[in-house]
Formats: sequence, C-alpha cells, structure tokens
Amino acid sequence: MNTNASKVKRFNLHHDTMSKSVTLLIKQLQKEEYGKYKCEFKHITAQDNVTWTLEHEKDGCQEPFTQTAYVTAQTTITCDYPNKYNSSIKFLCKDNNVSCEEILSTQSPVKSNGTFTLTDTNRGFNVSVSNVSSQHAGVYWCGVKPNEGSYRASRRKIKLEVTHIKSFTRFLSVGQNFTYWCKYKSSPSVKKFVCKGEDPSICQSLLSTSKPDITGKFSIKDDKKNNITITIRDLKADDSGTYWCGAYNTDGKQSHMFFTRLDMTVVLQPAGSLSHGYFLVIIISCVSALLLLLLVLNVIFIYKRKASLPVSRTRNTHNINTQTHMRMCKTSQKTNYKTPDVSRNYVF
Repeated sequence: MNTNASKVKRFNLHHDTMSKSVTLLIKQLQKEEYGKYKCEFKHITAQDNVTWTLEHEKDGCQEPFTQTAYVTAQTTITCDYPNKYNSSIKFLCKDNNVSCEEILSTQSPVKSNGTFTLTDTNRGFNVSVSNVSSQHAGVYWCGVKPNEGSYRASRRKIKLEVTHIKSFTRFLSVGQNFTYWCKYKSSPSVKKFVCKGEDPSICQSLLSTSKPDITGKFSIKDDKKNNITITIRDLKADDSGTYWCGAYNTDGKQSHMFFTRLDMTVVLQPAGSLSHGYFLVIIISCVSALLLLLLVLNVIFIYKRKASLPVSRTRNTHNINTQTHMRMCKTSQKTNYKTPDVSRNYVF
C-alpha cells in the first residue's frame, strides 16, 4: 500500500510532511487483518524501515454507544478501561475520516481546552463538553497507547448526536408549590424520570414513575397519553437549578432520552411584598386605565373642537356686519348734515 492509494476500503495512510512521519489507520479490524506489517520507505536505507505485529486482544473492544446531547447544555463522554491498562496512556479522539484527531489524554499537561475537560476516574476518565453545539456532533473513540511505542488503539466508539430540546425558565418564591407538564414521545410502558443537574448524561435522579419520592416533596404522574405531571412542593432556595424530564433506556447501547428542560430559580420573598404575578396584574391594570383615560380625553377634545368652529364663524360675521352698519351710519350722518346760513335774516 502506498500514499497514492491511501483511501482503499478501511485503510488510510497519512503522510505528515511537517513531522516527517507516516500514520496507518485501520478501521473496523477483521480477524484476517491481524499479523505482521512492515513500513518501507523508498530511496531510504533499509534500517529506517519499521516492522510491527498486530495481535488480537481478547475482550479488547467495548460495544459501540450512541449518546444524545442537547444544544447549549453539557454532556459527558465516559471512557472506562480494564485494570491492565492502568499504566497506559488513555485518550479521546474524534474521527475526521482521515485520522482520529486526539482531543485530550491522561498524559496532557492541560486537562481542559475551553470546551473539553478531562477528569480522571477510578476506571478511566470522563470528558465533559460544555455549551454543546452542532459542531460537536460526530464519532469519538476512547483509546489507549503505551508509554513507549508508536501505536495506539481505539477501544470504544461513541457516536455523539446533537439535537434541540424544549426549554423554559421559571422564577418562583420560597414556600410555593410548582406543577409543570412534560410531553413524551416514547412508549407509555417506558419508565419516566426527573433528574437535576446541568448535565443530563450524569444528572442526579430525583424520582421516577416506578420509584416515587417517599419524602412527598416531589410527585410524578403518567397519564399514559404522552404526558406526565411533575409537582415540587414547599420550594426552598436550594431547589434552584436545572431539571430534566426523560425516559430510561436500559439496552446499554444508547443514552437516556430527554424531552423537557426546566431552569428554575427560587428567591426569598420578603414579608408583606407582592407576588410577581400579582404585581404584574397591577401594572397591566394601571397601564390599561391610563390608555382608556387618554382615549376619552382625546374624544372630548375632538368633539369640542368641532363644536366650536360654527359659533366662531357666526360671531365673526355679526361683528363684521355691526362694524359695517356703524360705518354706514356715520357716513349717512355726514352726508345729511347742513351748515346753517348765517347770512340769512331770521324773524323772531
């Protein structure tokens, strides 16, 4: 096999000119593909050629797993290993069809790159993904490699699917009871549950349709018609958080299914203060009354304006006629007045 025929079936040969190395990727190993391999370089001495043996390891791989994550939420990819790998380097990589790009490993000096964070566990490690988006969807592999050597093996395939979920937010007061509804699409016979936490893949289960809460604080009821009712009583400040409504999946091949996300904040309401809903009603009532008053005043103003226009014109016409009559009278008096003739003799 040469670099010009690198994409043949499940084999991929990648030549990195920067690091001057060649990587062979074999996907979905078959029984007949175990054995000896030799990497030869043309125009280079034979001592630079590399030979290795690919051996079959019993119980080396785990079953593939499909995990569903939700946009803007968190999700955690779990990688568990047998004790025989305690001294080996463990890693998580993402398949890009050419190779498997390593994201983080137990050997990494930095355990977080901003989005992915690696945490060691007794059985291996977990990698949490924050603020999930569609670009995080894809195929990931939990792998292992020796402290010394030029090979690595992927033990488990995780297919990460990213989707949206119905979300809503509520602000409530201490002491209140809160009830909400969660619609589901799974079979009515599947057990439903509610858990609390930012990450639904590892969130803490509070109660389920098969295991009710014995304290009485939480209750869940399935009407068998694709709807369940959840009630939380006597809210406390520490009840604040993210709640997920979902259905169990017990086949071990895929994650639990979730239907609804609730972000709830519980605040302390001072004595004598108005509740949020009552305060909102008062505001709406005051605004409505103010708008109605403005409407009435506007109607009255328009009516008065229209009613005043004819009266003004009549008064103006009367004033004009009166002034004209007075001028005519003055003119008439001037015309009929005769000056006495002082030259004439009068007999008394």
